Amino acid sequence: MRIFRFVPLLLIAGLIAAPAAVSSAAASAAMLWWTRVVPSLLPYLIASSLLVRSGLLSGLSGRSAPLLLLFGALGGYPVGARLAAELRNSGQLTLSEAQTAALCANLPNPVFLLSVVAAGMFSDARAAIPLLIAIYGVALFGVIPLSRLPIGKAARSIGGLSPTDLPDAIADGVHAILNIGGCILFASVLGALLHAAGTLVFRQIDPTVHAFFLGLFEMTCGCEATAALALELRLRLALCAFFIQFGGVSVLLQAASALPLSRRVLLGKLCMALASALIAYALTPLFCPESVLPTLASGRQIVQNTATLLIVIASAAVGLLFVFVLTFGFSLRKKDERRRP
Repeated sequence: MRIFRFVPLLLIAGLIAAPAAVSSAAASAAMLWWTRVVPSLLPYLIASSLLVRSGLLSGLSGRSAPLLLLFGALGGYPVGARLAAELRNSGQLTLSEAQTAALCANLPNPVFLLSVVAAGMFSDARAAIPLLIAIYGVALFGVIPLSRLPIGKAARSIGGLSPTDLPDAIADGVHAILNIGGCILFASVLGALLHAAGTLVFRQIDPTVHAFFLGLFEMTCGCEATAALALELRLRLALCAFFIQFGGVSVLLQAASALPLSRRVLLGKLCMALASALIAYALTPLFCPESVLPTLASGRQIVQNTATLLIVIASAAVGLLFVFVLTFGFSLRKKDERRRP
């Protein structure tokens, strides 16, 4: 589609128009990648590559295939997508089957939920309980489609580890972690550009809308901004559950660097994120009873809350449009070019 060829020009114009915002966002993203992502994720990326090379996954039966959920959760984003890509590259899964596996098994690390979000951002370890139930509870619905994947019926078997597998796995892990760093930096810069554009147009942006925009592009920054909002705890945790389950532009780009995505994957992640948000909202009062304040809102507060909700819905639509353009637009353009004689 011809419209997508103008997207790089808009990005370059934004980079030139807002250099201060771009530099600040890039520096923060680089620090986040170096201090948190590399030490926590690189070992899992290397181990996941070795796991596939060892042939262990090729021996899984249909009933044990849901172990991919466990591997994806322990590794965190985007280990689940990387595992699905490795299974596709080894000939054990087709592209459609690998996308199904990535949709179900590409999950956040529980340590991130416990230490970074609950204890770090909300200063309350109990906040991790509704997040864990909401995010992994929804992911368990993936057991049914994962159990139907023909992983144990691979056309090509992989036997044992060779002396070159470890260096190759390390090289794969380093290549993957560099791709992840680029995705995080790009998503953070893009979010900063949109925020700068919104500030220029609207002069002042509601903090809730700002946090929602951040969460759509980079979940960690979005959760940190959401935790500081003057909202009920149950609503803040519901928003965080949505951001973490969806992953945002950053996680989608990380997954796309390993495996071509589709509209079905985007819609599936969006449905999972909405379900996680509703579950977290419903469960928070059970584990954090003081989060519910028995007060009645005034008429002015109801109007303000309604206006904020409409702004959040509009910003979500704009953010999801950018996700679609960046993740799937260029692939559609390539398909159009291939069809031309």
